[in-house]
Amino acid sequence: MEKLTYSPGDVIYREGDESQQVYLIKSGRIDLVDTYPETGQVVAKSLGPGRVFGEVELIDRRPRSSTAQAREEAKIVIFSHDEIMDMVFENPEKSLILARDVFDRLRQLYSADSLDGELTKLREEMHETIKSAVISHEARVVKSHNGMAAIALPVVLLIAIVVGMQIYLH
Repeated sequence: MEKLTYSPGDVIYREGDESQQVYLIKSGRIDLVDTYPETGQVVAKSLGPGRVFGEVELIDRRPRSSTAQAREEAKIVIFSHDEIMDMVFENPEKSLILARDVFDRLRQLYSADSLDGELTKLREEMHETIKSAVISHEARVVKSHNGMAAIALPVVLLIAIVVGMQIYLH
């Protein structure tokens, strides 16, 4: 077990990092930040004292799914994978804190409110992406038409001059 203090803005781990530890917040606040290609970074959750984070990835052995960042000065207790396994088998009552947070996370993932919220956010991102693509396409079309007019006008004048000369010389 390791105890560390993080200053506001400090990154505890980044999305994609290997999962080797679980974190318990003793004081302060931690933001879990998700990155979306269309909208950038979004604070998915802000956690306070007594909350555990980083546990789901540690259990399923996948890379971190978000970035954990200190919102304010935070004191964190860090547990390694081996320490967590020892706690689960040797002191099951202490593992209830970890289990509570895992079940809270599962409840949030599968609740109707969470799903509706995620779908709404996805719809908004898609709407903004489509709107931006249409505006960009229209700008290219207008630019293309202006370019075509700039080329077409001299060509039409050249043809008119050639036809006029043909008529005049014959």
